[in-house]
Amino acid sequence: MKLMDTIFRYQARSFSRHDGLCRVRTFLNSKKETYVLLTDIGDKNPSASVTNAIEIICNSLKETGMVPDGVQFIEHYEDSFGGVPSFDLVIYSEDSRPDWRTLRFESVLEKLECDEKELSVLTYDIVRLAQQIDKIRYKMDPQIDFNYRESKEVTKRRFEIEYKSIKKESIKELIYKGVTEQELSRLLKSDLSVFGEIYSNPDEEYICFSEFPLGNGFVDYVVFTGRSRMDVYLIEVKGADFNLVNKGNYGKFASKIEEASGQLRQRLGHIYRDYEKFRRKVHEIRERVESGDRLYNSLIGPKGNLQVDPNKDINIYPVLIAGRTINDLEESRKRQDFEYSTKPTMKLETWDSWVRKLRRF
Repeated sequence: MKLMDTIFRYQARSFSRHDGLCRVRTFLNSKKETYVLLTDIGDKNPSASVTNAIEIICNSLKETGMVPDGVQFIEHYEDSFGGVPSFDLVIYSEDSRPDWRTLRFESVLEKLECDEKELSVLTYDIVRLAQQIDKIRYKMDPQIDFNYRESKEVTKRRFEIEYKSIKKESIKELIYKGVTEQELSRLLKSDLSVFGEIYSNPDEEYICFSEFPLGNGFVDYVVFTGRSRMDVYLIEVKGADFNLVNKGNYGKFASKIEEASGQLRQRLGHIYRDYEKFRRKVHEIRERVESGDRLYNSLIGPKGNLQVDPNKDINIYPVLIAGRTINDLEESRKRQDFEYSTKPTMKLETWDSWVRKLRRF
């Protein structure tokens, strides 16, 4: 049973001059267990994220009496990776330090005893909550939604990238024709900003590569992005000349899916066998590209150099894009099962699902 669903304002110790905002939902299940779901509201939060302010949020909720003692907190991001939500149980150690334990979607539904709609509808798509967010933001700062004036270099760089960009319809045309990997790659390599557009976070802060060397081979496309800790997306592609799932044959994935996922696993094995060497290498490549070298067809996003720390760990996200969709609902479930079962998690997209994520026309 849901007891509360509201937007919570918290004082965040961060570089921002604004307080933070998050969505807070309280659930009491049939076992008399109380769970508090803390949802990060993304760009509508003008300050530190839920993760970076977790101790402040939890303590503030208890101090104000909004939640009772003994509750269990679950951290929630609605769109953490390619449209897939993330859930983490927040556990405090004996010295009161928070730690995070990843939860599967089904486990969260079981703990909260709610339906899927409760967790699938985005916060800002709920009128009451959207109005509450806007009201609090305006009260904090009437000018909060006015865009800052960016540097002329960023504007110039954006126009340069847009001028050379390929249209979404051009990509869709090749996909609908069912072309091979080579034909798709000829187009995509001419404008790597398509990958930056989808995977960069923060927006427009990325460096993209093609045929990125790794081990005794290469990864088709790689994206560097992120803040503080660098995010590295390893993207392996196959053509659009086959269906993701075979007809009949118990609905098995096409053989090329197994081939491509095997290639990605080999690359990941090479990385994790000497993670530190790979971490240093990607930062070395990043610094060289930011200094003006053009390596592996590199493309820097509009906002230029990444604001990442070369001394910190990196986050690695493997992505596989291959084949065509026939039955979107059934295949979406099958892809989700694939993603949950691969260790580390590997994102599986068809060209149909991938191209829908492009914002360009």
